[in-house]
Amino acid sequence: MSEIIPAILEPKDDGELGEKAGIFLGKAPLIHIDVLEKDVWDEIENEFEAHLMVKDPEVIIGRWVDRGAKRIVVHELNKEILIHQGLVEIGLGVLLETPLNEIFDLIVTADYLHFMSIAEIGAQGHVLDERIFDRIKKVKEVYPETIIAVDGGINLDNAPKLLEAGADRLIIGSAIFGAEDPEEAYENFLEII
Repeated sequence: MSEIIPAILEPKDDGELGEKAGIFLGKAPLIHIDVLEKDVWDEIENEFEAHLMVKDPEVIIGRWVDRGAKRIVVHELNKEILIHQGLVEIGLGVLLETPLNEIFDLIVTADYLHFMSIAEIGAQGHVLDERIFDRIKKVKEVYPETIIAVDGGINLDNAPKLLEAGADRLIIGSAIFGAEDPEEAYENFLEII
């Protein structure tokens, strides 16, 4: 079943995470938190996943497991990361420029793939790169059971095409939180799945 997951870019200060997460408490089954180098955290009631876009994710992954993350996305897999598998789902973050042949051997190690569909990560509002459609299709041809999340530049026009290409989870930031009414924007996305 497809999932629409609201994405919160790294909160600027204490309170922002809780405020944005609160919009979707009881509405979205999960929220996505982009984690950059600054550690900002509010106790939230939402189920969540954390995208660790940091230099040394193995240093902070335990902290996010303890905070209650259900899924954690990292951009490299090593033993310090994988010891947490079973406590949380581990997603392999794949940059747009990473050749697919470099990740094929890792697909069976990760719980799912988290494809970036924009060139510059860590910022919201970029346009989706059309190459993502072929990347999804190629992985699904070889590994049809692999769960694929797509993150970056998703809007109401391209979301149906991503699902048709084989994406399972759509991580949506600015098209939801940049809208005048984020809750209504989320509901509009739910209508396409």
